[in-house]
Amino acid sequence: MNNQRYVVIDVETTGNSPKKGDKIIQIAAVVIENGQITERFSKYVNPNQPIPPFIEQLTGITNEMVEHEEPFSAIAEDIFELLNESCFIAHNIHFDLGFVKHELKRAGFDGLECNVLDTVELARIVYPRFDGYKLTELSEELKLKHDNPHRADSDAEVTAMIFLHILDRLKRLPLPVLKAIRRLSWHLISDAQELFDSLIIQKDGRSELEAGYIKIGSFVMKAPDTQAEDFEESRSEALPETLIWEEEGGLSSLNHFKKRDGQTKMMKEVWTAFSNHEHALIEAATGIGKTLGYLVPAAVHAKKTEKPVVISTFTTLLQQQILNQDIPLIKQIFPFPIKAAVLKGRSHYLCIHKFEHILHEDDDNYDAVLAKAQILVWLTDTETGDLSEINLPSGGKLLWERIVHDDRSYERNRPYKELCFYERAKAKANKADLIITNHALLLTDEINQRSRTADADTLIIDEAHHFERAAAEQFGTRADYVSLHKKLMQLGTLKQRGLLKKAERLFRSFGISSESFFQMDEWLSQLIEESDVFFTSVHAFVKRRKPKKDVNRLLYKVAQTGENRAWSRLEEGARRLCAMLFYMHQLFLDQKEQLTGKTVSFTSRQSFLLEEYQSCLAYLEEYGKKLGRLFFEPAEDEVVWIEIDAKGAKNAASVYAQPLDAGEMLADRFFTEKKSVVLTSATLVVENSFNYMIKKLGLSDFYPRTLQIESPFSYDKRMKIMIPTDISPIQNDHSEDYIQDVCRYIKALSKQRNAKVLVLFTSHDMLRDVHQLLRDDIDFPCQLLAQGVSGGSPVKIMKAFKSCQHAVLLGTNHFWEGVDFPGDELTTLIIARLPFKPPDHPVESAKCERAKKMGESPFQAVSLPEAVLTFRQGIGRLLRSEEDSGMVVILDRRIRTSSYGRVFMKALPPALVEEPDFLELEAYISGLNA
Repeated sequence: MNNQRYVVIDVETTGNSPKKGDKIIQIAAVVIENGQITERFSKYVNPNQPIPPFIEQLTGITNEMVEHEEPFSAIAEDIFELLNESCFIAHNIHFDLGFVKHELKRAGFDGLECNVLDTVELARIVYPRFDGYKLTELSEELKLKHDNPHRADSDAEVTAMIFLHILDRLKRLPLPVLKAIRRLSWHLISDAQELFDSLIIQKDGRSELEAGYIKIGSFVMKAPDTQAEDFEESRSEALPETLIWEEEGGLSSLNHFKKRDGQTKMMKEVWTAFSNHEHALIEAATGIGKTLGYLVPAAVHAKKTEKPVVISTFTTLLQQQILNQDIPLIKQIFPFPIKAAVLKGRSHYLCIHKFEHILHEDDDNYDAVLAKAQILVWLTDTETGDLSEINLPSGGKLLWERIVHDDRSYERNRPYKELCFYERAKAKANKADLIITNHALLLTDEINQRSRTADADTLIIDEAHHFERAAAEQFGTRADYVSLHKKLMQLGTLKQRGLLKKAERLFRSFGISSESFFQMDEWLSQLIEESDVFFTSVHAFVKRRKPKKDVNRLLYKVAQTGENRAWSRLEEGARRLCAMLFYMHQLFLDQKEQLTGKTVSFTSRQSFLLEEYQSCLAYLEEYGKKLGRLFFEPAEDEVVWIEIDAKGAKNAASVYAQPLDAGEMLADRFFTEKKSVVLTSATLVVENSFNYMIKKLGLSDFYPRTLQIESPFSYDKRMKIMIPTDISPIQNDHSEDYIQDVCRYIKALSKQRNAKVLVLFTSHDMLRDVHQLLRDDIDFPCQLLAQGVSGGSPVKIMKAFKSCQHAVLLGTNHFWEGVDFPGDELTTLIIARLPFKPPDHPVESAKCERAKKMGESPFQAVSLPEAVLTFRQGIGRLLRSEEDSGMVVILDRRIRTSSYGRVFMKALPPALVEEPDFLELEAYISGLNA
């Protein structure tokens, strides 16, 4: 360890900007010397101005606590002496350093000299797998005690402990990794060179690489585990003659298993479908143990037939649950080994060859440098090379796109074939009994390439209510400004540092004419300008026709015929763009021909450059074909639409096409090819019938087996359903009376003791209106969170909601399904509106038009069943286990007053339904709190 003295500082302040007059109200310091905490300092500071109420609420520091304290100027000399010629450490260094320097300067101490280290940045590098890097998130991950968040003394102490953990992690990194990060450190916020130099000196005497690592060029990887537990062959007992779910005692005789009749029913049904080579739909309600219900017969079938069973999910969350929770359970059941593997698309896996080249590029982009440093550390412990494991900065996603495995990585990685992550994933899948994948990959040809999955004709489709939608997206196409712009910027003009300039220099160095590059440069400059003009026109075209105020995403369905003059101008713009992309491709073909005519031996780095250049131009060629198809060759049985970000950049537009009947394509391309496909979900039934889902999935001609398994939950004891009687009728999203009523009920329901309330909306505009009113209500009794308003992704908002003791969460699409709030994490579920899709949604309206042409009622054939399935998913958020309990409140009187309301009522669980007015509901809540 070096002899550097580290001083960890944290300040609490009246606001965010010292330049705008905000002041420090508390400062704390923790001194670290020789790896030990040697000194602590903490002081309240009188800011000589009132502390804003929200700061008092956040920190717990009141005006009374600071009014008799000294101002900062009185302790400025002590702080200066504490910090001078030390290393200043803080969690988000710019904030704390900015305030301290500003206050010191005001007190006459302007010459502070110290290096700085930011623990946010360092934690991102050494803990690249962590979900978040806030102080509370890191203390939770590292199991550190953090009693008083947003108090300087507590925050400084935790930051110091985090820094010591970071030091310990850095000490354990292999020497080549430390040296590689040291080379990158000039572009970091932290002055980390001295720190890395000291760590490198400590290790430099060791010539050999530590055991368990393999050196690849200038970086290090964890050596593959050839004796992975999943593939041990030690247990090789024969398959039992009696199926385990048919044995006396069966699963219930094993530890950790509780006998569930529904689960046994499901196992028998899955086995029967597999044995008879039939397709099947199984609706398995929450609580029956659905995942084990199909994994157990799938494992037996795989062993008996010596062919893998493929299990496909819609979400990565369920994939991880199956692999990490459920597979270990079924391994306890059988006397023979069960081998399971996850297989994802190439773009999930890092290409070793690409990373080696890109690591050495000069790069002053902060996010790219940070991402490189994170990947260097991650490679020392990852066994999968899967993007889902690493938390890259937003700009780091651009770097990832350059280093992912592609169809040429197989050849490039030949020297590292045993190490290639994608090939290792496929090799594992080739030996697996159960292959876990996702709907999108399953519906492509990629899953069958050089893989044993081509032999798999028996499948489980979990989260099957999403399968048709996944198919429509997979069989459709898309062209947008952002993806085109990214590739054009990667290519760059000859005046920029992109691929075009690098390729031109390479050609010139081998005596090949660079004339075509100057022509391409001219086309590229025009293409950059034309693409911006075109997508700006597309954006304006939609905005004029959908002039909704306060709406972010606007969608416009493109008619197959009869568009107006404005549309003709868009077509002309698309035609010009396609032509330019075509000419660019022709110039590239000329360049390839020139290159082929030369006998040239390229270095590895030169070959990599040419591959990137070729890949970029191949993408642009394909993009031109997609754009041409969308505007000039749409199929009769597909819907084409445009989406714009109304409040975003003026060129933020995308054009989509999807088949109207993905089910028909599934029948031809998927179900016909398979012996047995079992589709399962908690919501496949509408009005106690599978007919809608059978038709939607294209299974009508296959006469699939069907089974509906009811939940074992005691809904009559655990759930109360309330449908208030005095809610204003719904006329449109912006009915003021209705919005006021929704707010009134949310506020009343949030007054329950320790209430955790989830409110589900179908419209983001309505959610924002409700949020605005509740936020402005000074008497609102608890924390208020809102998707798309509070900031952060839905996952972060969900985490924040779970961590609150008393809160209301307003959510839209993301929260209707796929999120779990077990136990007291959710006590009340409010459904603001029945979840009908907007009638002008392009896919919805196109399907309705198609139903009308076929002589069906669009509402009965499309809108109603889709809404009922979403409604059932929403209701399912409340009870996730037998011990859960709570209340569902439906604020849409149409469930009782409309002719179709009975269909939604039938979809409700068998729980007690009450219809109170507002006063009766308030009285009920008062009784609960008594």
